[in-house]
Amino acid sequence: MSASTQPRTTLPETRQFPGNCTLEMALETVVNVYHRYSIQHGQLDLLSFSDFQKLLTEQAPTFLQACDRNRHDYLNKLFKETDLNKDRELTFEEFSIILAKLTDDAHRISHRDDRCTPDKD
Repeated sequence: MSASTQPRTTLPETRQFPGNCTLEMALETVVNVYHRYSIQHGQLDLLSFSDFQKLLTEQAPTFLQACDRNRHDYLNKLFKETDLNKDRELTFEEFSIILAKLTDDAHRISHRDDRCTPDKD
């Protein structure tokens, strides 16, 4: 078969991200906030501890105020637990672990659940 007679495969149309979906717009916001803080010190797209601390202090004060989380040792412990490769910087993937904690906290607030105890389910 010559090149001109081979069947053509068409790629699916790529949609612009984010679309008009609420979740996609929220995800774009999360990425933008991460990038706003990750470029302040060190390498682009990595959060140092000071970047991480500033991000949470400015962008998640409600999360930090609950359960005595605003202590410096809490942030230090959370950073170390989340820094999976122990390079003293958080990639976006590592930061997503913290996003899960923030999301869980927001969910508990929406149900008026105790924010300082382990999940019951």
